[in-house]
Amino acid sequence: MTSTDSSNSFTRANAVFLTLAGAVGAGLGALVFGLIEKGADTPLRLIHENYPWLPPLIIPSMLFLILWLRDRYFVGTDGTGIPQTIAALRLGPGEERNRLLSMKVAGGKILLTAMGLVSFLSIGREGPSVQLGACCMHSLSRLRGVPRHVVERGLILAGGAAGIAAAFNAPIAGIVFAMEEIGRSFDKRNMGIIVRTVIIACIICAIGMGNGYFYGDLDHDRPSMLLDGWMPWIAVVLIGVVGGFLGGLFSRLLLITMPTVSRMIRKQRLLAAVGIGIVIASIGIVSDGQSYGSGFAQAKSLLAEGSPVYFETLPEETQEELLEIREKITPLYPAYRASASFLVLLTAIPGGLFDPSFSVGAGLGAATYPWLAWTGIELQAVLLLFIAAYFSGVVQSPMTSFIILLEMTGVLLFSLPLAAAAIIAYSVSKTICPNALYESLAENFISRRNL
Repeated sequence: MTSTDSSNSFTRANAVFLTLAGAVGAGLGALVFGLIEKGADTPLRLIHENYPWLPPLIIPSMLFLILWLRDRYFVGTDGTGIPQTIAALRLGPGEERNRLLSMKVAGGKILLTAMGLVSFLSIGREGPSVQLGACCMHSLSRLRGVPRHVVERGLILAGGAAGIAAAFNAPIAGIVFAMEEIGRSFDKRNMGIIVRTVIIACIICAIGMGNGYFYGDLDHDRPSMLLDGWMPWIAVVLIGVVGGFLGGLFSRLLLITMPTVSRMIRKQRLLAAVGIGIVIASIGIVSDGQSYGSGFAQAKSLLAEGSPVYFETLPEETQEELLEIREKITPLYPAYRASASFLVLLTAIPGGLFDPSFSVGAGLGAATYPWLAWTGIELQAVLLLFIAAYFSGVVQSPMTSFIILLEMTGVLLFSLPLAAAAIIAYSVSKTICPNALYESLAENFISRRNL
């Protein structure tokens, strides 16, 4: 081997090592978000129960502060983070991409998302985790020895995949989401760095939060959930249609309304924050606090109800907490949660929509199960099918929708019904909202930057 070959091998090995360091950064970012969301859930609920007048004061104030910090100091942190990551790929290498995926943006995303998670707002953490992961990986783009195709797309795809995977301990879904939604293409050349980054990020979160199913092992110590006969498949089709329609309607209304609200925020930030914040707080009061927070606790309480054997394995304190939450969930919960999530997304503050959407889907399943019981389908199946269908309708990523649910619950033999519901929902959603939500938001983001 010549000295030149040896030098090139050392440079490539060094680049691989440093990209692994970027993967650690992406995993640590997702871990921070996860710990904040988990730690804030119970305190927020206790504050609402003991001081119900406090959230209506906190929400508008924090919403205004987040918007002010975003626009003054952290330009580029707006939105869920996924459209911004897609936009960065479309912009191509250059100063615009560097600014959008800078470490300053990463720091702002952490700060502003953390503020949102502790402010009773209905947001998730996966979108910010995606942009944060992309920032960490893109910061390595100037390294010597990194192949051009990795610099142009691989680093960003890897960081985005790691964000989704680490947020839900769902490595396969993270990889699929990078291909299906962020990159919208399969590039075999970048699979190595994507898989390495996802694995490391997931290990970091598993060490920090435990290695388990996001919603719990729902098939624990019981026969795997299956559909017997043809009658339950009627429910699958109906759920796919209804979930896809509602999800598509949510996205269509969001895309129609967001430009007007964005202009209002630019002109009257304080007035917009107070107005939207008061409405969000009002929904929280009417729903008895069930629309506050990410919605994870409500979804888990519903899914645990459908898996009594798994529920009995939980600590007694957790059981009591979930039962208390479940008692407050009414058939109107999906409307409360969807409305609160919709209003927050309109403001384009940092925060994701996965968790709230999963929670809406679970609520829809609980509300409609009595109308579907005649098909012979069980409650747990209806809950899971509605989560997959509604989420697929919102984001129009059917493969991610059912794969992520399999990895979050362990119901592996239920993959066919979930896939069917997700693809039906996708087809219905496309008729309501022809342009995919993240794709449209990315186009709008690029257009605003070019004004």
